[in-house]
Amino acid sequence: MTFEEVAELVSLQVGDASMLTNGHGISLTQALVRPQRISVIAQTVEAGRVKEEVLIVWLVGQEGGIDGYQIIMRDDGLQFGLATSGFPADRYPSFLVGWYGNLMSAFMGM
Repeated sequence: MTFEEVAELVSLQVGDASMLTNGHGISLTQALVRPQRISVIAQTVEAGRVKEEVLIVWLVGQEGGIDGYQIIMRDDGLQFGLATSGFPADRYPSFLVGWYGNLMSAFMGM
């Protein structure tokens, strides 16, 4: 997806809910950021071993400072999710928390 396509999809999902606030008292308008590509680490356990996968996603929202949740979107636009700061020794600064479906579900889960 292009920057313009991501911005349009986010705008469509926001609709009239821009002033909606989540459990942390942050409005959707406050959380949204200019879309940009970032890398996040997704970890799963398979056969007793930790498997890491680096995902390239769109950052579309940020909670507060650098330690806050990030709202991310898969490149195909089919799912929104949350990421958070990883550990200082990690290769990438963000860690996938999970996929939540649409933008509003991810925002409310933040």
